[in-house]
Parts: sequence; C-alpha cells; structure tokens
Amino acid sequence: MKIEQEFVKVDNIDQNLLNRFIEPYKEHCKYLQKAQFQYPQSTDRGRWFVQGEFSILESCYIADTGHFNAVEFNICFNQLCYVAIAHLIQNNIAEAMEGWNLETYKSRRLSDFLIVKFSSAFKKPINARNFQGTLAIKKCSARGNLIMMKTSCAFYNCHEGWAEGDVTIAILNGEPQETASVKQNTVFA
Repeated sequence: MKIEQEFVKVDNIDQNLLNRFIEPYKEHCKYLQKAQFQYPQSTDRGRWFVQGEFSILESCYIADTGHFNAVEFNICFNQLCYVAIAHLIQNNIAEAMEGWNLETYKSRRLSDFLIVKFSSAFKKPINARNFQGTLAIKKCSARGNLIMMKTSCAFYNCHEGWAEGDVTIAILNGEPQETASVKQNTVFA
C-alpha cells in the first residue's frame, strides 16, 4: 500500500536544515537521514507532504524487537514534522506561521508544540534498519494564540511493511511559554 499522489514540485530539504532541527535528539536517536518537501497537484489528501528516509540501527530504549514499534513511530513522526515545519517557515509557506523565523521556531519547538491527539495502526511489520515515511500536513490554521496542525503519516518499506497514523498538534502562537508563565504568575501575585 503506497500513497498515490502527483506532485507539481519536489524540493530536497537541505541536509544542514535537517540536522539543525533534529539536533535535540541524542546521536543514536537521529533516525531521519534525508527528506523531500513535496507540493501536491491535488490537495484532497493534504496541503503539503514530506517524504523521509529512515534508519534505526538499534533501539534507543529496548533490546532489538526485530521490527518498527510505537515508540519509534512517535520519534520518526516528530523528526519528520520538525523538519517539515522548518521548511515551511524558511520558505514562508504556512500563512498560520507568518512572522515566525527559524530562530523563533528553534527556540520554541520543544516547549510550545503539543501533541493533542495521536493514533497509530500497524498493518504489517517494518524492518527498522531501512524504511521510508510520509507526513501529510492536512490543515494548518491559526485561532487567537493557537495554531492547530492536523497531520497524517505512514511508514513503510519495500517488503510491504506498513504503519499509519493521525496526529493533531497545538502550537502556542503568543509569547513563548516561559515568558507567558512568568507574566501570569506576576499578575496573580
């Protein structure tokens, strides 16, 4: 099962940008190797797509299970999403994030990004040593001081291994979380 979609443009994501935005991960947990940002001809399944190549040589938390698992799914989703958003911001593509720059994003990507809904399903085992993943950003909209991003993703390999999921992310779009907390505590002191 593959995602069938035609693209009008495909950009290779700069390796320096990719490395910069998966930098918070420990060296042995940097699973995303390369990525491409894809602009679909039809937006029925998503506004933007990012396709990545992954390799997990050894699990960061458990003895080798012999297959891609739920924890690794979440880590791979996060890495693909971090890089996709960096590309959106660098190229001024997402209207909801207008005014953001890469420095703002880098300082806020851990504290102000919250997964509010996460689901995954595993159809056939995936060998984690070498596989691909696709992230579709279906909707990105701002409401007040909140940006909501609805995504879907799939991970797969050449042996018909398949896992898929849906993830909704809330992004705090006001003052950075730390500053907002300090002001709130000051007001109520």
